[in-house]
Amino acid sequence: MNTPLELTQDYLSTQLLREATQKIYLAATRALLRHFGETVTLEAIDRRTVLGWRKNVLEGGLAKTSWNTYSNHMRTVWGHALEHGTLTHTTINPFKKTSVIPPRRPKKTIPRDTIKCARNWLRDLVVDERLTKKRSPITPAWFWLAVFELFFHSGIRLNALLNLRYQDVNWDDNLIRVQADREKTHREYSIPINEDLEPHIRTVWSEATKIGFEAGDQLFNVNRFSHHYHRKTMNTDQVEAMYRKLLKRFGTRMTPHRFRHTLATDLMRRPERNIHLTKDLLNHSNISTTMGYIEVDYDHMRSVMQERSQAQGAIRLERRVDDRIPVSAPAVAPSVLEAPEPIAEPLLITHVQEQPVECADHQPALLAPPEEALATYKLLTQLPSLKSERYSLDQAMLPAGTGLSHELSWDGPGTWWEDLGIPPSSTSTEESAESSMMLTLMFGLGGVRTHNWG
Repeated sequence: MNTPLELTQDYLSTQLLREATQKIYLAATRALLRHFGETVTLEAIDRRTVLGWRKNVLEGGLAKTSWNTYSNHMRTVWGHALEHGTLTHTTINPFKKTSVIPPRRPKKTIPRDTIKCARNWLRDLVVDERLTKKRSPITPAWFWLAVFELFFHSGIRLNALLNLRYQDVNWDDNLIRVQADREKTHREYSIPINEDLEPHIRTVWSEATKIGFEAGDQLFNVNRFSHHYHRKTMNTDQVEAMYRKLLKRFGTRMTPHRFRHTLATDLMRRPERNIHLTKDLLNHSNISTTMGYIEVDYDHMRSVMQERSQAQGAIRLERRVDDRIPVSAPAVAPSVLEAPEPIAEPLLITHVQEQPVECADHQPALLAPPEEALATYKLLTQLPSLKSERYSLDQAMLPAGTGLSHELSWDGPGTWWEDLGIPPSSTSTEESAESSMMLTLMFGLGGVRTHNWG
């Protein structure tokens, strides 16, 4: 064997692979030959030239996932040849560790509104075909509506649908059997037929019965239901052609694989969130694959974050508007004339001649105003007092910035003194006497000045 194509064909001849899998190996080999040339020899392909091929195709715009497909399949072919002695000029696999890490993009699902619109459009086409007997844009409409509903309800793989046989429908148990040799995971499983899906499957099966399908015939074969198609079996291209028409009309790409992602996401948004049921319906080998099919539900994530925040006592900031305050001030504020403050009766103090009197302590004594002037004169000490809290003189003289307000609790006047161990002041006549003594000292220093009230 001297060429990569011969090496690939030798590998395929020794393996029992599905036709779709064999096509992938041949496609990877053709991609290799496009780069190296049809006449390239096996000896000319080493690790350095493979890395050069990788650089060339990635810079040319090839997706990293596509390169990994080429690399992985060629690595398998070369590994098989080295293991069985087909390659004798080297013992190193040139494709080993040549794959790249592709970007992990969010899984694509189909919007629910788009699914609803596409379903309604297909139903209208079914009615139009029956009434007008004319070919619709997607014909026969009843057949493609059944294909659409089967992808939506079951999430079946495209290859599995193309390999369904007439005998695979079990109406006794309302199940569709997917055989192992036609499934990607090589595991047989069954799809339950629910009430909404049953009319569509029964329509296809009944039409197949009328035509005379045998047990092993392909069930979903549009070529046998319409004379507009001339193939023997339905293939991938015909299914993709139908979805391209949906894309052209609704502007959203709808593929069988996206229906699988949509189904997985919808099932995991339900209250029970049964991951094992989702895994079995999609026929995955492990749960990690199923988890990768589920689209992130940001609305649910946001509500869970809010519940956690409230459960842990986070402060919720709310905007409160006082209805007593107008929302917007008037453009021009009306001028309001301030009412003049009431003018108190002038306090007239008449000067009284001071006559010092000798005392034992040599302090000048204060003379009281003459008795005849009491009718027309008022002393300052006779002014009415304001209502206020009662404090002792020491309390009134206490500096405002004591620094105790942040250390002692405040339960009203007098609390500081109780906390400091100082007995509360007495409210007896000693307080008034103490205040009178202070007033006497103040007048003694400045003298008494009186003015006439008239």
